[in-house]
Amino acid sequence: MASADTVFVDAGVFIGALLGDDPRHQEARPLVESARCDEISWCTSAGVLAEVYAALTWIGAQPPQSPDTAADAVRLLVAEPSAIRVLDTGRAAGLRMLDFAKRYALTGRRVHDARHAATALESRVRSVLTYDTDDWRVFEPEGIVIAGPPSVLALS
Repeated sequence: MASADTVFVDAGVFIGALLGDDPRHQEARPLVESARCDEISWCTSAGVLAEVYAALTWIGAQPPQSPDTAADAVRLLVAEPSAIRVLDTGRAAGLRMLDFAKRYALTGRRVHDARHAATALESRVRSVLTYDTDDWRVFEPEGIVIAGPPSVLALS
């Protein structure tokens, strides 16, 4: 289980940190480095890491990364000595994801948001760091709280 101050981190934060031309880079990069060094307590999931890899290798990425480069970059986010934890998405999270998808009539790619929210909540993590606030607000009745990044909170 995660501690009460642990934050679940969504893909956009990692993508922003990794891509120097991304408009989120200046904000996201130091946050990711602080989490890797255990200055702030972060977690994510294998599903989020897959989204980061997909975004880096997508033909529309600016610039698209090779599979080797993308895999290495994503691995470095969470491989030791990084302190960013990767939560398990097991049976309980899978069933909770399906419940969320049904309850909130989620279709297509939105099921991934339900999986991430379910994974976080099964590990007792309620805070989420995301640039995709609209995707996560649907889970606020479940106890999810959008905790940043700072630019997102400034818009709230």
